[in-house]
Amino acid sequence: MATNETNNTPFRAVHPAEIIKDEIKARSMTQKELAERMGMQAPNVTRLLKGENITASIAQKLEDALGIPADFWMRLQTQYDRDVKNIAVRDENEKAAIVAENMLSSTLNLAELYKRLKISAVLYVQEKLQKLEKFLGFKPLEIRNQEFAQKLSYNYKKSDKNDVDERNQTTWLTLAYIESRSNAPKGQFKQGNAQRAAHDIAVRAHSGELRESEIHNILNKYGIAYSVVPKLEKTPIDAASMKVGEHPAIITTHRFNDMSRLVFNVLHELGHIEKHMYYDDNEIFVSGDSYSIDSPKEREANLFAQNMLINQKLWDTMMNSGPINGLRFGNIVDQLRLLSVENNLDFNIVVWRWKYESHNYQLKGTRPVPIQ
Repeated sequence: MATNETNNTPFRAVHPAEIIKDEIKARSMTQKELAERMGMQAPNVTRLLKGENITASIAQKLEDALGIPADFWMRLQTQYDRDVKNIAVRDENEKAAIVAENMLSSTLNLAELYKRLKISAVLYVQEKLQKLEKFLGFKPLEIRNQEFAQKLSYNYKKSDKNDVDERNQTTWLTLAYIESRSNAPKGQFKQGNAQRAAHDIAVRAHSGELRESEIHNILNKYGIAYSVVPKLEKTPIDAASMKVGEHPAIITTHRFNDMSRLVFNVLHELGHIEKHMYYDDNEIFVSGDSYSIDSPKEREANLFAQNMLINQKLWDTMMNSGPINGLRFGNIVDQLRLLSVENNLDFNIVVWRWKYESHNYQLKGTRPVPIQ
């Protein structure tokens, strides 16, 4: 018998009459013959086979007619009665779950959320929401009305671009939160660890040997979770940071396959953790195309990342040198390479900093180093 996965409620209740029909068919017995064997009028047997409840006396007559114990028929009737009640409860719960899911669909792209979380589309809606609740740690409908949801909804500016899907953005942030819950770091976080982690990542970046796995290990050591959650369609998000439980978390998207950009994004979020997260009600911070860079907090996080990668004083000295000032774009790359060598800096990081500050991301003669 097929049953509901959550509470073993069958999809439909099977009345004992169905078993009786199977029995008489297997024995090539007519309803009239059954009535004669049971000592009952034919119309009474017809009502029985249409679903009339089995009483103790009927069960005994079935035992006499078919040789199947009366208590078997009574157990079937009891199970049928129980299933009918459970199905009624399940159906009421399903109606309530459908209402809740419809409300959630105004905030989240549920089809994509279920797909990413591997929640089967064939389940009852109440089962889907139960599984989602386990991922979240709270009832899914609370996404719409608790502080967590407000942060997801209000911590970014609404983009003027028509190709930004706010439901997908909130869905991605929800996935980022869920991933971070299951990816707790081994180290214990304490104030100052974000700056320490940023320093270690910057040092390794300038060695030219930094890998994403090492970023993960450094953050993990300092009590900061690190996850990658691929972007959704029309979600121009590069990275986010949030507090999950007792630890901060950084989540990136790999929207651009550029190692230097990834490093900058991670350090940007470390800036938020160091300077803002534990002072401003544990906000969720997001960086990407549709998020305001006019915010003082965003500017502070940018400056933190820039200075951790290349000290501002050193950068100003490099950029104010006679050769770099007098060069055209066509000669910039060679000079940046020379300055990198002279100052023991990674060339790709220097190029990224120059592109970021000049807003010239198509600098000829350079190409992004893929994330490794």
